[in-house]
Amino acid sequence: MTLLLAKACGICEELQSDATGSSAEELLRGVARRLRYQIATREPFLPDESCDLQIATLWGAKGVTAEHVYVIGLCKEAIPGTRREEYPGNDSEFFEEQRRLFYVSITRSKGTLVLSRSRWIGLGQASQLGLKVSGVKKHHAVLEMSPFLRDIMKYLPEYVEGEDWQGCS
Repeated sequence: MTLLLAKACGICEELQSDATGSSAEELLRGVARRLRYQIATREPFLPDESCDLQIATLWGAKGVTAEHVYVIGLCKEAIPGTRREEYPGNDSEFFEEQRRLFYVSITRSKGTLVLSRSRWIGLGQASQLGLKVSGVKKHHAVLEMSPFLRDIMKYLPEYVEGEDWQGCS
């Protein structure tokens, strides 16, 4: 976390010197954009950095393998999610592209594959993540299972609730 904070502060300072007169909101958006890019492209935060843990987006996982892979957030609201206007294709093409990304992500493991999803999330968090939710219970958004995960459930071992999971064996 310290490394991430230091990296974010460094990016902010760099952006401030490049973009005099930018608002704080614009600077923070720039920092977030740079950090997302570095995570997606697996660009190291430090020169000559080696790390045993890598975080990647579904796009960033293409062409990479690892001994242990954790695919998290497998809810319908995130994958496939909602097609944005800037996506060049239609809804059907978007859905199939998301299915391909899901398939790529679950084939990256050389050993252990853990698929995870949440059943609910705070309304504020859902909004921050840009999730379009349909069900609300108290102050939480109810999340549905990704249809792609549902499609392969019969091929997977019995699932374990999060609080009961003992880790990989």
